[in-house]
Amino acid sequence: MAAMPTFADRLQQKIREHSPLCVGIDPSAALLKSCGLPDSAEGALEFGKRVLEAADFRIAVLKPQSAFFERFGSSGFRALETLVQLARAREVPVLLDGKRGDIDTTAAAYAEGYFSATTTLRVDAITTHCYLGLAALEPFFAAAIAADGGVFVVVRSSNPEGQALQTARMSNGETVAQSLCREITARNVRQRPDGIGPIGAVVGATCDDANETVAALPHSFVLAPGVGAQGATMRDVLARMPAGRGRVLPNVSRAILANGSRREEIKTTIASLQDQARALL
Repeated sequence: MAAMPTFADRLQQKIREHSPLCVGIDPSAALLKSCGLPDSAEGALEFGKRVLEAADFRIAVLKPQSAFFERFGSSGFRALETLVQLARAREVPVLLDGKRGDIDTTAAAYAEGYFSATTTLRVDAITTHCYLGLAALEPFFAAAIAADGGVFVVVRSSNPEGQALQTARMSNGETVAQSLCREITARNVRQRPDGIGPIGAVVGATCDDANETVAALPHSFVLAPGVGAQGATMRDVLARMPAGRGRVLPNVSRAILANGSRREEIKTTIASLQDQARALL
């Protein structure tokens, strides 16, 4: 029996087919209201379906923000499960934005919730943070690799509040972000010496040091938030991350409604954004 393609292989193929655009699903109360949808789990699910159908499921990766579903409690989780299952049934890779991060058995339990064979919330990749140390995420990495999935670690976030911590100098002179880049790259090289590995990074498109950060992650996909509502353009991504051609996934969430919230309007917007994102290849 042939081995299942790795997450990196699947994502590379989808990027070739549809552009590297990552479409975010962030059903906040304000966004649902602007779409004429109820501020409920049902409304959040309907919005996600509307976006997938508007794109005709032809996108490289879908990134639901877990918090906007979790706020509804158990009904929100069910809506998230339904959306994830719908996307994956149509071969749309799902990167769940949950920014999980813990140690030991707790990290393994989180990972089981997203990568085990029996979970109802099986995804292709998830975002994590590593204030407890990158090595504490080893159970996450192991579970993802075993399931041919991926993990994206926050390295340099697009919010200004993160800069002081992420650029702080360690005792060896590296910044925290530089140290994470080195460790992530070493792990990816061990896993896959000649290509892109299972551990990606989150690097904000609005960061001044984005290119040196991306250049230090040659074996990683890079999720680049900050495009659209946070002020960065696709041109900014190209200018700030030239070292990441073919590996950078510009994420657009609220800005997919730039031309309106009806299905046809979203379809037009996503097609335009994909055209712009192809310049990053």
